[in-house]
Amino acid sequence: MSDNQQHGSDRTPLSRRRMMQLLGATGAAAGLAGCGGQSAVETDTPGDGGDGGDGGDGGDGGSSDETDTPTETATPVQVDSESLGTIQELAYVTNQTLPVLPLQEKLAQSFQTTDDWSVPSKDSDKLQLYWPTEWLPRSGDWTGKDGSDDDRLTFAQWAVPKDSQYNPWNGKNFGEARRMLFDRFMKYNLATQEYSGYVISDHSLDGKTLTLNVREGQTWHNGDAVTATDVANQIKLDIYNGGSLGQFVAPEDKGKVSERVVAADDTTVELTLTEEVNEDILLAYLQPKYLVAHDGTYGEFVAAFDEAESEDERSQALSDLTSDTTPDPVGCGPFQFEDADTRRTLLTKYDDHPDADNINYSEVEYLYKPENQGRWNSLINEETDGSATLFMPSNKLNQLPDSVQVSLIPRHWGLGLVFNFEKSPVDDPRVRKAIAHVVNREAVAKNSGAGTNSKIAVTYPSGLTGEFNGQIEGAWLEGVVDEFDTYGRGSVQTDKAASLLQDAGYEKSGGTWQKDGDPLTIPIKGPSGFSDWVAGAETVVSQLREFGIDAQAKMKDTSTYWGQDYSNGDFVVGLQGWASYDQSHPYFHFQWLFDSWDAKNAWNLPTEFESPVLHDQIRDGDTVVPGDLVSALSTASE
Repeated sequence: MSDNQQHGSDRTPLSRRRMMQLLGATGAAAGLAGCGGQSAVETDTPGDGGDGGDGGDGGDGGSSDETDTPTETATPVQVDSESLGTIQELAYVTNQTLPVLPLQEKLAQSFQTTDDWSVPSKDSDKLQLYWPTEWLPRSGDWTGKDGSDDDRLTFAQWAVPKDSQYNPWNGKNFGEARRMLFDRFMKYNLATQEYSGYVISDHSLDGKTLTLNVREGQTWHNGDAVTATDVANQIKLDIYNGGSLGQFVAPEDKGKVSERVVAADDTTVELTLTEEVNEDILLAYLQPKYLVAHDGTYGEFVAAFDEAESEDERSQALSDLTSDTTPDPVGCGPFQFEDADTRRTLLTKYDDHPDADNINYSEVEYLYKPENQGRWNSLINEETDGSATLFMPSNKLNQLPDSVQVSLIPRHWGLGLVFNFEKSPVDDPRVRKAIAHVVNREAVAKNSGAGTNSKIAVTYPSGLTGEFNGQIEGAWLEGVVDEFDTYGRGSVQTDKAASLLQDAGYEKSGGTWQKDGDPLTIPIKGPSGFSDWVAGAETVVSQLREFGIDAQAKMKDTSTYWGQDYSNGDFVVGLQGWASYDQSHPYFHFQWLFDSWDAKNAWNLPTEFESPVLHDQIRDGDTVVPGDLVSALSTASE
């Protein structure tokens, strides 16, 4: 989770103490369960459930969803907080129109070996980090045991090591070794929602001015000092490349970036915003960034953008940046690049890093493991020393030696069904709602969890996350939860589904729902490489077929699904994450659902919906533009 505003019964921000009370008496970690997909977990790509940060926008939102008439009219509810009211209104629109059907919320399995290594216990709050494999070594919480002769920490990577590169704006094969080569802006605990300083040692927000203070005494691996110029470079290049932070810095004119992101001195960066923005949202965009933009390496690209006077010049600068590869990176993290071949990437300890004294081993290597099966076997055989996140089914978990511990980390997203609004029959909201009433989400979560209890069924399809700690009912929907439809979380509501389909012109004949003699057909596409998703999809298909809907699971090669079928909108129902992973603040989830590239281009979501009103002080009338509410949420007062 991120360090964002939660709300208690008095409509004030939920305190950390109250948040921990919501987590339960056993603490944040003990009650969690986790999972991951295949490359979706490690690569941070748009195909894994949301850009989660600095993804680009694109496309036209489409036309109004004219047929989306509500099944019943809600009685408007009063709310004291503008921010909370907007969150609840967006959640209600999602619940009533189902632009996607959230099935489950997931948490990640993270692995650490303990034979040669000292690591925190699996229930320790120190494991709730984004990510343990990065932060535990830096803080001295992942060290070699006394007497061990292992002086090399070993992990896995998806891409061929020699083909990996270290330009994050290139977009291809950003090597896993980045986790030790570069330092993140801030440290982030997913369970307690706490940020702490790192490359950005401190920050302050005063109206429209965000000030970032750079950690002193840190150097690049070539000996150059890490300065505010490097941090400004990173932010600028992210914005020039279409990063979401740009909507608050230079939403209309990228030429203004050089004036609004400046290094005031060697250790201070100042960002001038176009309007006052919720601080939690700003921090969530900043925290995940790796500091890569060494001025000696990327300064020329920054200058090209800063000095560009036309769109053609900016386009050329962007082309030059995104086509550049950096096979021999100048990093700033605790380990520096040594070499890479077809089998592994090797890093060696950088003794001048501020945290070098916390680390008592000399090397880190990343082995080429492109499939889950290989990663499972490597942990079972103790070839690797851990994994940041990885889904391992129970039959493989049972093969792990006692020396491998499994900790569990919240991800704030999960498997969902996304609907292509340009395809029949799911362009009809009554069909979408009928599907929701038929699908037993508890069974989907159980089966896709493969005996790991790592998936939690979504109770209220609303775009809100926090199933694992009661945050949805206890905070975001407090006072209005009774207005939300569960669609039968753990049951099949056949009567309601049948009524909706009959209203949409279908009739059941010979055990099959039909219209004009044609069966109601629901093909579901997804990536074959995501074993947990495949199991979830097969469960959905079985439930729909039992109800009389001609459902089919059409799993495609993982790269083909994401690169062709999904991105081109070539599906009726597709598998995708329904929230912006690793963020807890609803702003990010609703931005993903209603205003992302995927929503506009892959799902062909309309700009307008018809939905009953929850808070009449937030919006007037049943016609709503969710994107406008998302935009308003970024600046809404508490």
